[in-house]
Amino acid sequence: MKRRTKNVLRTLVGIIVAIIVIGGAVWLIDGRSPQAIIISHSFPKSTLEDYAQSRGDMTDQSTVEIPDNVKFPRDMRQYRLGGMQVFHMEPQDDSKPVVLYIHGGAYYHNYSSRHWAAMAEWATSTDCGIVTPNYPLLYRYTAKDAHPLMMQLYQQLVKQYSARRIIIMGDSAGGGFTLALAQEIQGDSLEQPKHLVLISPWVDVLGGDDALQQHDDFLNAEVLRKVGADWAGEMDPRDPMISPLYGNMQGLPPTDLFTGTWEIFYTDIVSTCDKMKAAGVDARLHVAKKMGHVYPLWPCPEGTKARQEIADIILQ
Repeated sequence: MKRRTKNVLRTLVGIIVAIIVIGGAVWLIDGRSPQAIIISHSFPKSTLEDYAQSRGDMTDQSTVEIPDNVKFPRDMRQYRLGGMQVFHMEPQDDSKPVVLYIHGGAYYHNYSSRHWAAMAEWATSTDCGIVTPNYPLLYRYTAKDAHPLMMQLYQQLVKQYSARRIIIMGDSAGGGFTLALAQEIQGDSLEQPKHLVLISPWVDVLGGDDALQQHDDFLNAEVLRKVGADWAGEMDPRDPMISPLYGNMQGLPPTDLFTGTWEIFYTDIVSTCDKMKAAGVDARLHVAKKMGHVYPLWPCPEGTKARQEIADIILQ
């Protein structure tokens, strides 16, 4: 019996060692962790058929709940601002910053579990406050409905904490919204936040690099351009409120932009960073080779590294 147990243990150890060796070899050859490769192929890519089915969906998304398996380090209260649900957790103390997080989802998907997990991780590792609005989404609403509420929320936070403690952060559509909001703040001559963090921001709703489509296992440029036009509603899709790539970058706060080279937004994000630098903005571009859309939220070594970099930015 003992000999059989030993043989089973040897077999298991051999399998584990083989997995480690193979995984390491894959990482060396491909340049990505095995986890990142698996994740990159696990996302369902939207199709025109999916778009046709979802367009005009009037499902009420005005109320969401934090997943039970996500734990924040301090009490997360909820309130309504003009009907918009807002989640608000105070910072550990008055010396810590407050992150206003604007979630992505192509302006019609709500929070994913990865959003909540990342916010809870940053709140725990940096003691920052978290404020995240469940802003109006398609197809009940458009950008004209969402932007006034976000401006109202920002002004309320400035009164409570001062702009010097506020970091506005967003991913994908939320990253584009973050940049558009900062431009709107500047245009209204309001005090800018301390910092912006843009994670794979969607900065041109009619953009996207078709040459990168073959590498992007998640985003479909053709579908996104249609959704972007829907979000614009009666507005010009190239209005900076919709596509901040075309907006005024002068006077914006220091900004960190994260992107993977295998997402269709890569070219537009690089252009955004270049335009910011040309306008005198302290902008830093973080590029991960062969990584896809919003990779900093992925549960893989590359995502963990990026989240730590973002935590360091929060603590600056």
